[in-house]
Amino acid sequence: MNTILLKSLKLLFVWFIAFGVPASAADLRTYPTRPVNLVVPYSAGTATDSLARMLANKLSAEWGQSVIVQNQPGANGTIATAGVARAAPDGYTLIMIAANHVVNTSLYKNLPYDDLKDFRAIARIANAAFALCVNPSMPVKTVAELVELSKRHPGKFNYSSPGNGSPGHLGMEMFKKMSGANLVHIPYRGGAQATADLIGGQVQAGYVVESSAIPQVEAGKLRALVISSKTRSAKLPETPTMAEAGYADAGFVSWVGVAAPAQVPSAIVDKVGADLLKIANSQEGRDYIVRIGLTPFAAPASEFETYMKAEHQKWAKVVKESGATLN
Repeated sequence: MNTILLKSLKLLFVWFIAFGVPASAADLRTYPTRPVNLVVPYSAGTATDSLARMLANKLSAEWGQSVIVQNQPGANGTIATAGVARAAPDGYTLIMIAANHVVNTSLYKNLPYDDLKDFRAIARIANAAFALCVNPSMPVKTVAELVELSKRHPGKFNYSSPGNGSPGHLGMEMFKKMSGANLVHIPYRGGAQATADLIGGQVQAGYVVESSAIPQVEAGKLRALVISSKTRSAKLPETPTMAEAGYADAGFVSWVGVAAPAQVPSAIVDKVGADLLKIANSQEGRDYIVRIGLTPFAAPASEFETYMKAEHQKWAKVVKESGATLN
């Protein structure tokens, strides 16, 4: 062999050993060998944060390494998400993602990342349905009656949402497009005030996350016309689904899952995903998910990836048709 070529190969071998390339099989078998960061792009105390802390505690016990929850709220989750997209794809930076992860791409014009190409789905964990509620003073008891009434009085009735681009906003715009309902959007800064004004009668309708709607419906302060998920709510069994009301394509849920930077090794995705699903599918895990107001909705990486792509396309169309923007 040519002496110069031989020397070059030796130098290349030394470079690979010194600076590394994709993790070795041994590295993957022993992963993790140091603490793992689990980024939550929302404030402490949210359902996603609570879920993240439960998962982190269980993973820490399983792995013998700390899983550290890092809350990084701001700009609808885009700041933290951009940081994770740039992180080393070594499995030591994971992120909790929710439905707005695939919606933000359509709401913001110049995001520094691609919601699908820059991330690797690991596991879907849970979802949250919404109840389309009206103030009890409204003379409607079905979604069909709401549509008919709003058409007879265009511009008279308002609906509240936690803000532009929120599931409550886009879900209602999707419903309006499919049903022809004439309801005026009143955006709020958060779900608490949006629901309070719906109860108070300042607005007449609105989507309320299921866990918040249940006590208000049971107390007679709100009337639930329909549930947004494919199945009826266990605690609001008399409330039909959107499909049962005749608008199957207007159904939706918010969801929560775990992802990583795009180039993370498949072996790590498989390991983390399997351990997450083990937790999410355990009776203790399912009970906890229900207790914080979510519905168990576990799925592996391949199914989660396909679901995210479908959600991306669905909400991109809704955002475009509604004209919603956060720029």
